[in-house]
Amino acid sequence: MAMGSTNTVNITHKMMQDILSAVSDYRAKANALAEQLDATVNGLIPSNFSGSAADGFKIFYTQNIVPANGEGLKGLLDAVEGMANGILDSIPGANGLDDQLGDGNRQ
Repeated sequence: MAMGSTNTVNITHKMMQDILSAVSDYRAKANALAEQLDATVNGLIPSNFSGSAADGFKIFYTQNIVPANGEGLKGLLDAVEGMANGILDSIPGANGLDDQLGDGNRQ
């Protein structure tokens, strides 16, 4: 996206809506994959993988992977969603503001 001579980027309503849609899709897919991974790990240990190595892996999974797939990813996606909503709320025309200003300027 070229910025032109003014070094600005025009952001449209559609761009922000597309970001929000992508975040929603990503969140749903990530949650489904996290559930699948959790089911796989819980099915693997202790039925097919046991002993000290399995115990260590389970601790690593619980302490590192679960938080990254859970709260860590949720926080990141919430931040992106919050930024997109904030930008969306500030775009003129989002609630007819541009049209209202145009009408006011014509008087």
